[in-house]
Amino acid sequence: MTGTTPPRANIVWLDDLDSTAALADRLMASWIEKEEDPLPDTLLVAATQREGRGRGENSWSSPPGGLYANWLAWVPTGELGLVPMAVGVTLAEAVEGLWPAASVGLKWPNDLIAGGGKLGGVLCRSRGSGESIWVSVGFGVNLSAEPAAGAGSLRALGWSGDASAGARTLAVAFLENVHAALHDAAGTRRRWVARSVHRRGDEIRLRLEGGVVAGRFVGFDPDGRLELEVGGETRRFSAGEVMMGERSGGA
Repeated sequence: MTGTTPPRANIVWLDDLDSTAALADRLMASWIEKEEDPLPDTLLVAATQREGRGRGENSWSSPPGGLYANWLAWVPTGELGLVPMAVGVTLAEAVEGLWPAASVGLKWPNDLIAGGGKLGGVLCRSRGSGESIWVSVGFGVNLSAEPAAGAGSLRALGWSGDASAGARTLAVAFLENVHAALHDAAGTRRRWVARSVHRRGDEIRLRLEGGVVAGRFVGFDPDGRLELEVGGETRRFSAGEVMMGERSGGA
């Protein structure tokens, strides 16, 4: 996708941090308390994180060699539901722009999969009400680092670039294209669905707060909710973690 002129944005680079998500929380709270004008798009990037956050109670291992970032932005309320899709598609396309051989797929709701391993992940949160909502989106991409069992990296897929330079390239590409993806709801949904690693009929085990649900993949509803056939009926899920190891198709 050709990037449009990005909005005025801040990019903050840090060598070491507890977590970009925690810093984003502190920054957002401070800004709200002061009741200042809306903060421009801000992307916080750390070379390493000591307390990186994953989905639920999971941590995100963040050694040197990856992109660890959190995007803070004001988004029109009507675009809020599209944020997870727009971020997932934008990151996948940015990674392939850096290394076309990656062929990135998306495991619901928004894990980046390449070469059979998890290349990256996305965690979306929002705060506020009114015409615009403050979104806080954390994401990580393994460039030269392979921090955990089952994880993948661009290095393992043949990429030989410098991790710091690669992280900067991905960060800039993200900022250049994410708002265009938010403005193109139909196109973004099509690209998001096309990258799904799940195929109709796949057996899926979904971890929820109250336990695990097993069913067969039916598809996604227009809002990106996962549809599973469970006990002869179709159920929709807006949150959860698809457990690795289920049978699934390719990207």
